[in-house]
Amino acid sequence: MQLYKPTGPANRGIPEAIFIENVEAMCANKKPTDIVAKLQELHGKYQYMQSSLIAQRSSLKTRLPDISAALETVNHLIEKRTDAETDATQYTYQLSENIWSTACVPPTNVVCLWLGANCMLEYTLDEAVALLSTNESNARATLKSLDEDMAFIRDQITTTEVNIARTHNFGVKLRQKQKEEGGEAAALPSSGSAAPSAPQKVPAAPAGPPPGGESSYGGTKFTWKQEAEEVEVSVAVPAGAQKAHVKVTILADSLRVEHAGDVLLEGALSRKCSPGGSTWTMNNCRIEISLEKLEPQTWPSLFEAP
Repeated sequence: MQLYKPTGPANRGIPEAIFIENVEAMCANKKPTDIVAKLQELHGKYQYMQSSLIAQRSSLKTRLPDISAALETVNHLIEKRTDAETDATQYTYQLSENIWSTACVPPTNVVCLWLGANCMLEYTLDEAVALLSTNESNARATLKSLDEDMAFIRDQITTTEVNIARTHNFGVKLRQKQKEEGGEAAALPSSGSAAPSAPQKVPAAPAGPPPGGESSYGGTKFTWKQEAEEVEVSVAVPAGAQKAHVKVTILADSLRVEHAGDVLLEGALSRKCSPGGSTWTMNNCRIEISLEKLEPQTWPSLFEAP
C-alpha cells in the first residue's frame, strides 16, 4: 500500500503524497478504515513538519531585521572612520524598554557582535561587514527555501485530505451496499425450499435501543447512527469553516470536537470505542466521524446520560 514516495534534496526529503486514482482497487485487499488510519497518520506527520517549518520561518523573520540593522550600523561606523574631520559622534541608544541614553563615540576600527548564547566577539569593521553580509544573504536564501517547502507541504496536506475523504466515503458506501445485500439475501427463500402456499405472519422483533438520532449540543446540531461494528457521527460546522481549524479528539470513552477553539461537541461515550480504528473527515461543512466499536454491541445512546 504505497501512499507516498520519497523526494530528493530539493524539498529536504519531504515525502510526496500519492493521489489515489482508484480507491476501489486500493481497497481490494485492505479495509477502507485501515487505509484511512494510515492516511491520517501521514497527515499528522505533514502537519508536524508544517508546524516545524513555521517555527523556523518565524525565528528567521525575527532575526533578519536585527542582522540588517547591525550591518547598517557597521557601515555607518566605517563612514565615520574615514571622515578625518570627525573626532567623536554623539549617539542616542536604548538602555531598556522605556529608557534611552546618549554616548559620545570616537572613530573606531573594531566592533563587538553578539554571536548568541551570551557570547560576544570583537571584529574589525571590515570583518564585521563580511560576516554580517554573509549572514544576511544566508538568512534570505533560507527564508526563500522555507517558503518553497511550506508551499510543497501544503500541497501534500491537501492531497492527503482528499485521499482521506474519498477513501472514507468509499468505505461508507461499501458498508451501505453490504447492508442492503445482506437484507435482500435474508428476505429471499433458499433455492431448495418450496414457496410458501400462503403468506405467513412474521413475529415482530422485540423493541431494542434506538439505532441513532438527531440532537444538539450547545446549539450545534449533530446526528448519529450505528452499524454492527461502528458508530457514525455527523456534526455541523459554521459556514466557511476550514479543516485546519478543526480538532477532533477520539478517546476510548469520550469524544470532543472543536472549531477555532470553540467546543462543538463533547461528552463521555455510552460504550467504549477503539481510537486506533476510528477516523474522521470533513465534507460540505460537516465533520463526519466513524467510531469503531470496541465490542459488537448496540449502543443505547451516543453519550452517557448526564
